[in-house]
Parts: sequence; structure tokens; C-alpha cells
Amino acid sequence: MAWQVDWDGKFVVGGEARTRLTPNFRLREFQDGGGRVRVHRELVSAIQLLRSSFGGSVGIAAVEGDGLGADLTSDNLAGLFAAAERIAGHRLFSRVDNRETHIAVRIPDPEQLPEIDLEQALETAFSVTAGFETSGDRFQQVTGNFDGAGFSFGPAQWNFGTSTLPPLFEAFRKANPETYRACFTDPEDFEEWEEVLTMSSAEQVAWANQRSTGRNNGDVVEPWKGYLQAVGRVEQFRAIMVEESLRKYGAKLLETVGYLQSLAPGIAITHLRCICSLYDLVIQQGSLSRAKTEIEDRVKREKPADQYALVRLAVEERGRKANPRFQADCVSRRLGILNGVPTTIEEHQRANIHFYMLRDVHVRPTNLADSEDLSDRLAKIGRVIASGDSLLT
Repeated sequence: MAWQVDWDGKFVVGGEARTRLTPNFRLREFQDGGGRVRVHRELVSAIQLLRSSFGGSVGIAAVEGDGLGADLTSDNLAGLFAAAERIAGHRLFSRVDNRETHIAVRIPDPEQLPEIDLEQALETAFSVTAGFETSGDRFQQVTGNFDGAGFSFGPAQWNFGTSTLPPLFEAFRKANPETYRACFTDPEDFEEWEEVLTMSSAEQVAWANQRSTGRNNGDVVEPWKGYLQAVGRVEQFRAIMVEESLRKYGAKLLETVGYLQSLAPGIAITHLRCICSLYDLVIQQGSLSRAKTEIEDRVKREKPADQYALVRLAVEERGRKANPRFQADCVSRRLGILNGVPTTIEEHQRANIHFYMLRDVHVRPTNLADSEDLSDRLAKIGRVIASGDSLLT
């Protein structure tokens, strides 16, 4: 079912009441007693981020008439107030008042939102793309050889086919060999797995194919699925997953940004949605290289006026180079991120419950263009996401 929401600019003003706008809030929760709704998307985003930081149930008693503020309720009002004050430090709220029966919050001027750090942008990009690649606990996702890549595992679906899965286990072995080995309850299975990691990519895919099951080989037989999920429950391995993903694909992202900016001098790609759209592209399609001729031709012909037009034509042209079965999927994903809402392409729409994270903010250009070693930053992001915390709040 397509995502059904009516918009007036950046305000939600109608739609199917049961539509889930964020992981914890449906459209009807922002409606007034007469079923009317007018709420700015940045307020929806801020309330969800507050709910995630608070960790408890939050009710929406009322939305202010201009759609920029709301009255929130909770069984733990003191805890909610403390959480709201804390994230106000990130300038998600310009006002937080304790009114005894509820908490009144208000967002800053949506047209003058403060910039965010590169670390926050990368966390957002990681989470949004993981929302396409996985469901449920993103670190527990294990799929079989449905696509010819062997086993695929985790938020970025690292796999044997692209030789991205073995390095994660090598890093885990090096960091904590005892915990790594303990994830495999049968010593012989552990020895077999270690041998598999030394095989060629083609041999690994063939091995995984023999242990794939279910519809289109989309699942993995036991005990192998359980072993991988046991590894995925280890916080240290989760941090390795995040850090390695950002190290590998973050570098490709910065390279892609640099290339596009070189085609249109004077245009800086700094908006969060542009960054996230390109990150999703390098995760799913690797790079723009297969579409460079078409991209450069369109830039010369259309002379894009801003970063949104530049990124849009780039993701469209790269999407057209995908397997015909997946072209609409690729473009729908990327344009959905760029627009901040699910976008239909050829009757194909990819919705994502994490779209609320796609705020209308820019990434500090000095951080984005920084070419120095980002190891410490990436490690920090990895630790934070692995622990279930967030740099956004």
C-alpha cells in the first residue's frame, strides 16, 4: 500500500489516519477532535527523536494551531521533561515548558534550523539505508542466497558475493577472539566457518547456497543462521559493523560528492537529504561510474540550479543503469530520501519508517569537506549506534 499523506508545503494536513509517520506515531495522533491535522514535519521528527531518547510512551494531547508546537503527556512527566530539556540542547526544541499536566514543546523556526555535524549526518544516512535493507533488529538480519551473493548479514547486508562479509569477521577475531569463538557452540562448525572465510568469493557463495533455504533461497538453515545472529548480538561486533560500513561507504560518499561538485562549480552538496540519498546510492549501487557520461551530459544540458537538482539527475541516471527489474526501486529509494517522503516511480514506491530522520538541515561544510583521518569519528559513531544510543539527541 502506498504511503497516504497530504501535504501543504512542509506541513502534514491530511491523509489516512492510520498511516504511520514514524516508528511510534500514526497520523491520527496529531489530529484534533474534529479529525483535522496541521503539523510541521520537523515537529513530528523532533517528537519521535524525543520518544526514542526518553524510552517510554508519549502521548500527544494537542498540536498548536500553527503546527510548530505540541502538548505532550506521559506517565513519567518528570522523566519526559528531563529528556526534552536534554535534546533541546541539540536545538530540536526552542521551548520546553513543564505545565504540571503536560509538557509543552516548540521547534525553532523551520526555515532557520541549525546545521548538524558530519557524525550526525552519517548516523542518519546509516539508519535510513538500513531501513530499506533490513526490518526488525538490523544487526540480526541474515538472508540466504536469493540474489547470488551467498549469505547477507547486518544493516548493510554485507555478503560473500562482494567479499564484504569476511573482513568483518576477521576484524572481530582480531579484536576479541574468545567472544568470537563463543558464538559458535559446536567446535567443528567453528572450524568449518573459519575455513569458509579463507575460500574464494565464488566458493563462499557456493557453500552458502547449499545452506540456504525457503522461498527463493531467502533464508539460512540452522545452526548457521543462529551463529550469525549470535555474533550480531555482540555489541563490539555491532560497532565493527557500523564503523566498517561508514569507513568503506563514507569514503565512497565523499568521493561522489566531490565528483558532482566538480561538475557544477558553485554548488555545494551540504543538505542532509542530498548526503543521505548519495549514501544510499553507494550502498546499493557502489558509485556513479556507470552513468558518468549521462550525468555529465545532463549537467551540461540542464545546468542544475541547486544541489537538489544536481543530486536528483545523478541518482536518476545511475538508477537507469541498474538491472531493469530494480530500476524503479533504485530511483524510488533515492528520490524518496531526497524529497523526505516516499516517492512513486512507475507505480513503485519504497516507503521507509526512518524517513522522519530526514530533517531539513545542512551539514557543516567544514566537516563534510574535511579530508583528514576520520577514524576516531567513525569509531565513535559505531560505538554509539551499537549501544542503541544516538548522536542526534
